[in-house]
Amino acid sequence: MAVYLFTLTLNMFVMQTFEQLVLYTMYIVFTEIVMVMKAFIAYYNFDRIYNLYHGTIADAFQPKDELERKLYRAGIGEIKYYSYLYVLAGNLAVGSSLLYLLHKDYRMPYFPWMFGIEYGPEARMNYGIIFGYQVLGMYFHMLVTVAVDVQLCYLLGMIAIHLDLLDKRFRMLSTSQEFQHSFIELVQQYEMVHRMVREVQQLYSPAFFVQFSASGLVICATAFKASSMINLYELTAIQNLLYMLAMMFQMFLPCRFGNEVTRKSNALRTAVYSSQWYGMRLRERKFLHMLLQRMNKPFTLRGYHFFNYNLPAYTSTLNMAYSVYALLQRMALKRS
Repeated sequence: MAVYLFTLTLNMFVMQTFEQLVLYTMYIVFTEIVMVMKAFIAYYNFDRIYNLYHGTIADAFQPKDELERKLYRAGIGEIKYYSYLYVLAGNLAVGSSLLYLLHKDYRMPYFPWMFGIEYGPEARMNYGIIFGYQVLGMYFHMLVTVAVDVQLCYLLGMIAIHLDLLDKRFRMLSTSQEFQHSFIELVQQYEMVHRMVREVQQLYSPAFFVQFSASGLVICATAFKASSMINLYELTAIQNLLYMLAMMFQMFLPCRFGNEVTRKSNALRTAVYSSQWYGMRLRERKFLHMLLQRMNKPFTLRGYHFFNYNLPAYTSTLNMAYSVYALLQRMALKRS
């Protein structure tokens, strides 16, 4: 992977025009930086991530009745659904590079220069070896990125499931006896979820800060590259569109599940208030009032306090990407 990334980066400096250099910088460098950061985070924080996984299957958050099992299955189903879609989009983006084999001019899928090695009609073996090297390198690149992204989405999705279970359990409180039996345990579960949210934010904040900073430019560069192709039926345009789709999924997943964590933690206050507190003693009502004050601020995940993991951040990034894309298109039309 190190040799592959070095070769990929080196190719930027053998481009023929300044425009190609700018596009490849947006298209390659930012993507590689994000992937390397995610890989280092997962590798050097393995023990912390393992502990987080262990927390997601703790006994305290196992379903206790049929309603909780239904909530649990629904949450797991959402994690699987979006994860499978993302894995499919990543595989399609890499698999689309095979479309270059249908061209007769022996073009490479990702970078045209390989340390000066000749390839083409008279050096077909060289072409096949380099082509396979590029496709396999990008495939492993995709696997590393997808693995860490799905890892984060699983953790956020499980936190959202835990909040659903807490919501149900707080709503079921009806008497002072039930309060005395389960209130301390519920507060401990709430604090455990809160610690998990902070831990996830600390672990993944650097990588996703860089990703949100770069993804808009990468999507913009991909869209511009696809739209600037003269032949609308050119097969390589499909590769660019599928790559852009995978990038949009990459941004969407943490925003989707991060938004659910914020929304459900905010709804937890309503769940506490929806319990039958009015039938409890004054002492229990005071404890519930203090808990509501504690829950006054919903859980919010941020990348270095600049980007929130929520759907408004996702739409804002796409709007920024479209604005830059429109500017590039306008400049291209003026030159033509």
